[in-house]
Amino acid sequence: MPPMRPSGSRSDEWWCQLVVGHAAGAVRKRAAHAERTAWGWMLTTPAAPRVWALNRAQVVPRAGDLEPAAVVEGIEAAHRAAGLAHRAVDLRSLTDAARLRPALAAHGLVPLTLEVLAVDPAELLERARAAVPGTGTGTGTGTGTGDGSVQVACEPPEAAIPVRATVDGDGDADEQRQVAQQWALAPGPSTRHLLARDAVGAPVGAAVVHLASLHLEIDDLLTAAGHRGRGIGTALLVAAATLAVERDVARIALLADPGDRPAAWYRRLGFVAVGRTTQAIRP
Repeated sequence: MPPMRPSGSRSDEWWCQLVVGHAAGAVRKRAAHAERTAWGWMLTTPAAPRVWALNRAQVVPRAGDLEPAAVVEGIEAAHRAAGLAHRAVDLRSLTDAARLRPALAAHGLVPLTLEVLAVDPAELLERARAAVPGTGTGTGTGTGTGDGSVQVACEPPEAAIPVRATVDGDGDADEQRQVAQQWALAPGPSTRHLLARDAVGAPVGAAVVHLASLHLEIDDLLTAAGHRGRGIGTALLVAAATLAVERDVARIALLADPGDRPAAWYRRLGFVAVGRTTQAIRP
């Protein structure tokens, strides 16, 4: 990785804690209600109760020094009080995740480890442009693929609903509708919503970029069904990296399941793991 600004020379652990903490705060700001509890926060959004991202528990480091059973019982009670059928928990601290694991398992909550991936924006630009020859600054306000068939620009979050509606989910039609509309309902402060359009102007890809002082976080990057393999995701990353360079930040970061195919794709584009965080779910 090439030399970076002073903030870019920080340790991986420092970057991991910064990214995970910022991500937790961004979700809290998006939710309609954020209630402080003894163990952390309970987030609820009555207009979209099936969207896990907006309806979940967040355990703060050390969980208020409560016993594991008390923490998990509190999480269960908060979900029940909100009328939620699912359970979703953010565990920022790996130490807390290990300490709470038996209590979580007793309630059927399954831990999921996510990698915190980060890259220097300049390296991402270089690798992405090499991956899709000709990819670069497009005509107008965005970036595009090498053949000019896809253009990326910042648009209102509502414009991405058709893209998100094409993504297959595990839930029923009502849940998939809420998930597709979540960013229009709760776009969050300090975000940019990138939309990729094809040659006739149809939306074919989308991503959300959270702006922070030292880094950008990429969230919910998607390519519409039937359009994968055309370099749309790479064009979205080029647009995000261009924004990062303009803002002079040292890192672009995201959270990824290490076992999923996208994680390998991100690594090919220069992302490296700087740490891990944990979630726990019960559908």
